[in-house]
Amino acid sequence: MDRANKCFIPAVLSLALLAFPALPALSSHALAQGLIEPFSRWTPGPMVERVSSDVTITVDGARRVAHVEVVEIFRNRSSFLLEGDYLYPIPSGAVFTDFSLFMGEQELRGEVLPAEEARGIYEEIVRRKKDPALIELVGHGVLRARVFPIQPGDSRRVILRYTQVLGRDGDLLRVKYPRIVGNAPGSAAVERPAPVPPPQAQRRHPFTLQIHVQDADRFATPYSPTHTIEVRDRSGDELEISYQGDGTARDFELFLPLREAGVGASIVTHAPDGELGYFMLLISPPATREESEIPRDVTLVLDVSGSMSGDKIEQARAALDQILAGLRIEDRFRVITFNSAVHAFRRDFVAASRGNLRAAREYLGDVQAEGGTNVMGALEQALEPAAEAGRLSLIVFLTDGKPTVGETSPERIAEVADQLRDRERVFSFGVGHDVNTYLLDRLAEGGHGSVTYVRPGEDVEVAVSSLTRKISHPALSDLRVVRAPVQLEDFYPRAIPDLFHGEELVLFGRYRGNGRGELVLEGSRAGETLRFRYPVEFARREPGNAFIPKLWAARKAGALSAEIRLHGANPELVDEIRQLGLRYGILTQYTSYLVEEPQFVAADAARPMELMERARAQTAAPADQSGAQAFTRSEVSAKLANADKLDEAEALSASALHVGNIVSPFAYEDDAFGRTAAHNRGGGVQVRHVGRRLMVLRDGSWTDMRFEASLKVIEVAPFSEAYFDLVEKLPGLRPYFALGDRVVVAGDGLAVKLAADGLTTWKRGELRTVLAAFEGSL
Repeated sequence: MDRANKCFIPAVLSLALLAFPALPALSSHALAQGLIEPFSRWTPGPMVERVSSDVTITVDGARRVAHVEVVEIFRNRSSFLLEGDYLYPIPSGAVFTDFSLFMGEQELRGEVLPAEEARGIYEEIVRRKKDPALIELVGHGVLRARVFPIQPGDSRRVILRYTQVLGRDGDLLRVKYPRIVGNAPGSAAVERPAPVPPPQAQRRHPFTLQIHVQDADRFATPYSPTHTIEVRDRSGDELEISYQGDGTARDFELFLPLREAGVGASIVTHAPDGELGYFMLLISPPATREESEIPRDVTLVLDVSGSMSGDKIEQARAALDQILAGLRIEDRFRVITFNSAVHAFRRDFVAASRGNLRAAREYLGDVQAEGGTNVMGALEQALEPAAEAGRLSLIVFLTDGKPTVGETSPERIAEVADQLRDRERVFSFGVGHDVNTYLLDRLAEGGHGSVTYVRPGEDVEVAVSSLTRKISHPALSDLRVVRAPVQLEDFYPRAIPDLFHGEELVLFGRYRGNGRGELVLEGSRAGETLRFRYPVEFARREPGNAFIPKLWAARKAGALSAEIRLHGANPELVDEIRQLGLRYGILTQYTSYLVEEPQFVAADAARPMELMERARAQTAAPADQSGAQAFTRSEVSAKLANADKLDEAEALSASALHVGNIVSPFAYEDDAFGRTAAHNRGGGVQVRHVGRRLMVLRDGSWTDMRFEASLKVIEVAPFSEAYFDLVEKLPGLRPYFALGDRVVVAGDGLAVKLAADGLTTWKRGELRTVLAAFEGSL
């Protein structure tokens, strides 16, 4: 139907379901022109604003099917009559149900076209745009809807429904919701082209995702590697999972572990060509809590020196009260307080009876914050009794200051703690910038505990509450991998934590080899050693699950940064962190130097020495590791070492650049793809995470940080026949080329550069040479 005929009809909605192989990622230069925006939208430019996106997914746990409903509202905020063109992906295994667009209360429904006709429509869009990076899909199809007219100031509501069978990875069900979608170019205003505001004027829209899981008793705790989710209490056999954010984010992934009577374990892999594979090991607690819980011996150690006065001491009392309230009758506990001297509620452990708990609360209520800080004495008393076999010994240590009474050397205190500790788990909380981070990090390094840093002004009770929930119901301690069908390497956390009910245990690592076989885990419960066997498969080649390498790299970067702070810098460690930053886009305080001077990429004799000197400058003597900079370094690396979600890892990577005066002065913000971009306030330098690399904007070209001047450069003209051939044969280049039409990507021995005067067709053997240079590296 032509436009002239459309003008006589109140509303027209045409719908096509386009089926075709996966296409590349969204073009950021098209985005900058206001032509394309992540997630579904109307055109042209940002003149039609998406007001909200609300997604509801109902998971039928028994049938392993998900029913998806997407509701979006758009508003024409221009003064022109507009035509909208809407694209939306249909994920793998999905069955399209219906699509509706509302003109006020009038509902319009679309018609699904045959695949060949739909494919022709889509290819016409691509040819008209001359951009294969128009839209990224998971490889199945996209819904297209066009509507005319949209009056100035009018809003339109869109409802899309589809059903999909949930994929399975071992004993995990996978729920995936694609969020990188876009609009067809070519929609237009009726009277004249609408002006496009600058990118900073484009507004983000609220996005909500609700997942209702039916027959939820079939599953253990849900886990998302991509987003920070909220899991609400079960109601009968139902579970509700929610996420709230803005509309600029990556695809959403959720794993639902199938519950077993015993401990469950599942392997998810990512295996690129030509290198070691990556794995995620998800360990689930057993289904029955009562029969599998371990009795606990809990020691609460509270700093009551003068600096804890006021709100801090009140918050600390409330935090410890939470832990006391969570004790069971089979548990035992102690309470130790310290300032210049060390005091105890009782000399030995006492049963968690109602009377003892009431008396402990009265004791905590009477203590006053005054005097100095005798850390050595408090730790000696907390660690002195040997951990009893068959019981899980937990120590919660909360302080806000440096040692000032008795032994004040952090090194000596840490050495004594290492000598006294046998099987105790120490969970430390450092409150405020005055804590000695070296000491707290050493306490965490020694075993299966952790350290949490509480910033000035933050609520201590809130920080402790997450630990309280975690350690409430221990299921298995002293976990270890006994056997696997492949060689497991370099996994994090290095010491496998204890397993608690209500918590999924997530490990990331590398593996050598491939194949099926048995994964064997061992652990202890109430003094008994238990062994668990699981059939698993480690893929030879698996391009999916691309979140695994970055989360593995984040954890490794955090662990290596802590090692440097605690044991000093050496060239091998510094270079290892540098390589992690270059390859995976993890910007730590040691890799950020490359961002300060982006023109440097090739290594030379002087640069590693300079890098080492700067690393040594950040590694202060143990006694001097306090203050805001030391606090932030330790806080970031501790969180990175435990990162298990991409949004958290990237936010932590961003904050690492703000640590210290000699670190690059970059202000971070998210670009429209949900990636992290860094902008130098003085020189306008920009850095982006793309895939597993860092790209820096240099002289108008997005340049791979791995690029060296010695590499041979092959130039290719954007959108030419050679360009299309290259992205078809080497799809890993697509997200890099989506940055624009001036891009340099480094391979092994050569680099590809997009340039207007580059190759338009390939000579014999040239394309084969390029493919070989990038094999296994993207």
